[in-house]
Amino acid sequence: VLVLLYCLMLVVGGFKKRRVLDNCAVRLLQRCISLRQITAALLLITFISSMLVTNDVALITFVPLTLIIGKEAGVDVGKIIVWQTLAANLGSMLTPMGNPQNLFLYARYNFDIIAFFKVTWIPTCLAVALLAVFLMRQQDRQLKVSLTSVNVERGWGLIFLNLLFLLCVVTVFHWFDHWLLMITVTVMLVLDRGLFRQIDYSLLFTFAGFFIFIGNLTQFDFLNIIRDSFFGSATGTYFSAIAVSQFISNVPAAMLLAAFSQQREALLLGVNVGGLGTLIASMASVISYKLFAEAYPAQVRHYLLMFLYYNVIGLFLLVPAVYFLMLY
Repeated sequence: VLVLLYCLMLVVGGFKKRRVLDNCAVRLLQRCISLRQITAALLLITFISSMLVTNDVALITFVPLTLIIGKEAGVDVGKIIVWQTLAANLGSMLTPMGNPQNLFLYARYNFDIIAFFKVTWIPTCLAVALLAVFLMRQQDRQLKVSLTSVNVERGWGLIFLNLLFLLCVVTVFHWFDHWLLMITVTVMLVLDRGLFRQIDYSLLFTFAGFFIFIGNLTQFDFLNIIRDSFFGSATGTYFSAIAVSQFISNVPAAMLLAAFSQQREALLLGVNVGGLGTLIASMASVISYKLFAEAYPAQVRHYLLMFLYYNVIGLFLLVPAVYFLMLY
């Protein structure tokens, strides 16, 4: 898991440095002529990209673009950024590489890709419906935003990045041996060794620390008794994952509860739906909050209230719907 996450961070860092995602977003937004169309485009690009490059990277890339549009067009973008955060957290649930907890659970429970998609595709469709309802309730007006085209650094470097990303994906799917990921590290050393200094090593060390902590935790007999009596059911695992995520975020919640539960589908659903709710339920939400707070410090309280409002609605609708459709 650590090696996969490291390699994905390297490759995605290469794409980000070459502004590939920015180019896609700007080209899409240049075709939009109304506030609703621009909002839909921002939600769409965030939703889809989060499936491929993680919810964190999607928000780091596209929330600044939303802030630029807001200042240029005189639009209050707080609600749009809240919806973008929802789009990133919900879109990332579809794929194993969409977020760290999926990557961990995919390896921990030895999912195959078909089994994984059988669990995640229905909640993803529900997420699309939820975002569509929010979007259709937005007041619309003509809005033309002039965005400068983004040049992408093309050539062999970009070709190699695409090939390395494909290698990471098929390795995640267990189609290739994990040792082949050393190719990614070797090529990136030649291609752009500066990216190695930009990796979020604190995240990797946090993962390693949790692995050690949880491995020791499972040695206590009284915790095994709790596991057998409470986490033996899909219902207990699902609702526990949602509740725990609200307080420690869904990545550590997934790692913690995986030590006690064999209900892999329930845990996968719980930590992904549990990314809604409080600001720390998904640490990706903190990213968009910080970006908004830096641009509009006077509107922080309003943003937090709006964030809580839409996240509570999302939880209220998705938690029972996912439970009755997938686990009941």
